[in-house]
Amino acid sequence: MSENFEQKTVTFKPKEKNILKTDEEASVRESAATLSTTGRLIAYNQELKDSLHNGIRFTQLLEQLVQTKEPQTLFEAALKLVNFQLDNSYLVFPQQYSRADFYLIFLNRLLELHNSEKVILQSSDRNRELYHEFPGINTHGYFAFQLEKGTTDGAYYTEKNSGEILFYLNFHKNIVRFNSRSLVQLLLVDYPDKILPEAIKSFETYLLNIGRFFKEDYGFDVDFNLLDPSNSAVYELSNPQIQHSVIDQLFVMAAEGGRMLKVGAHNEAILNLNEGTVVTLFDKSIQNNTGVPEWAIKVNDAEHQVSWFDILLQYQFVRKWYLDNLSDLEVRSDSLYFN
Repeated sequence: MSENFEQKTVTFKPKEKNILKTDEEASVRESAATLSTTGRLIAYNQELKDSLHNGIRFTQLLEQLVQTKEPQTLFEAALKLVNFQLDNSYLVFPQQYSRADFYLIFLNRLLELHNSEKVILQSSDRNRELYHEFPGINTHGYFAFQLEKGTTDGAYYTEKNSGEILFYLNFHKNIVRFNSRSLVQLLLVDYPDKILPEAIKSFETYLLNIGRFFKEDYGFDVDFNLLDPSNSAVYELSNPQIQHSVIDQLFVMAAEGGRMLKVGAHNEAILNLNEGTVVTLFDKSIQNNTGVPEWAIKVNDAEHQVSWFDILLQYQFVRKWYLDNLSDLEVRSDSLYFN
């Protein structure tokens, strides 16, 4: 972690209004209201003590965040810091990290505990914020958290130049949600002409690791969306009633790409790719007998290592088909967190 913030002197500001915390402090404040200047000075001094103790508690939590080797202690420290009110009417710290910065620091520490810290934490003096740089991508984009409006419980991991939101994280709801629209736009539309495929694949692995560590270490509910490499993953489409002309296009483009698209027993489209990888475009309603079209995509491979995103990244003809028909084929993201 790089730290470029210069140290400045804290500022003390007296204020008449006080908050009662103990019976002893209440007595001090009553004397301040009814007695002499001495009583007021005693109350003022007590407020300063309380403020300093609050600052010390903050440093203890920050020390846990940057030094602990225990995932649970790390999480507890981050949870408290993103909601910590350091300043008050008696003591103001001019230089401090924002609440969004603590999400980034936590993410780096979590990756560090798993020996997977490829992303680099940087500091911007001009914008007074921390941000992430990723090797191979850093000249074209950088990443930071933006707090969810109206709460500090959730934050969006965002590419700052484009504003694309890659995933949503909420400490209190214990969820991570990946956003297919931004992942496709950033990694499969904007970046391929500028960035090597190896860097994009490495960034995909970085995002997968984030989701896995939250799931394994803290039991988070993680929606990997089109990044999910499990054979059990079903990539549901935003438009469940795709036109047959879209499937016809895949037949033509597959043939041009040296592959053959087959029709299964339930009218599903089956595309066999390299090394036993099979992509199936199918209507769930036929199997579920619901009568309402629910088109979805599945990817099967022997090692459970290939996701729909991997298919789009590796096979240009599949990517072109997907992007050309994105209004029909876009993989659905959680509408509670993404428009």
